[in-house]
Amino acid sequence: MKNTLLLSLILAVPAYAGTSQTMAESTPPPMNQESTWNWFVGGTAGYLLDYEEDMYTFQFGANSPWVMDGWSVALYGEVGWTENHDGQNTILPFGPKRDLDLIPITFNAKFERIITGGLSAYIGGGLGTTYLDEDFRRSRGSRHVEDWVFTAQLSAGLAYHVNDNVELFGGARWIYFDEPNSRGISLGDDVLFEGGMRFHF
Repeated sequence: MKNTLLLSLILAVPAYAGTSQTMAESTPPPMNQESTWNWFVGGTAGYLLDYEEDMYTFQFGANSPWVMDGWSVALYGEVGWTENHDGQNTILPFGPKRDLDLIPITFNAKFERIITGGLSAYIGGGLGTTYLDEDFRRSRGSRHVEDWVFTAQLSAGLAYHVNDNVELFGGARWIYFDEPNSRGISLGDDVLFEGGMRFHF
């Protein structure tokens, strides 16, 4: 009886193995669950030519799965900050003083194409709004203004991908600020030369 049971088990093992192999061959492989969007955070530091001021930005976005004629597409939001603080008039000690802070908030698209190795070129643009906060002080009194204005920008430059996670880049951008409702404030446009880094995860 024991020998019969043992013989049955030995014969059943190859049959079960064959059945398992057939099931494995007929079962399709699992779909790749990995997202095709590659998220990143980054920041820039630069210099505005006309304002003669520093500007800093923070970026959060993703490289998309879309490719257009060899140009990969990334979408990202950006928050920046710059100031225009005119110092006290040295000729007239009680002359006017203007303190202006700008916080641009934009949604942007970037198109990037590999040149060679880890080096690539990029162009992009964005639309959004800028919050301005101004204090204007003079001997006859002071004025405080807060406003939001339309903002647009175009950018271009070069990027170097150090590895899969780290990207360094530098270039220039043109920024346009619409005129605020308040009198006496003119923002216009400016050119920013900048450098930055992104971390992909």
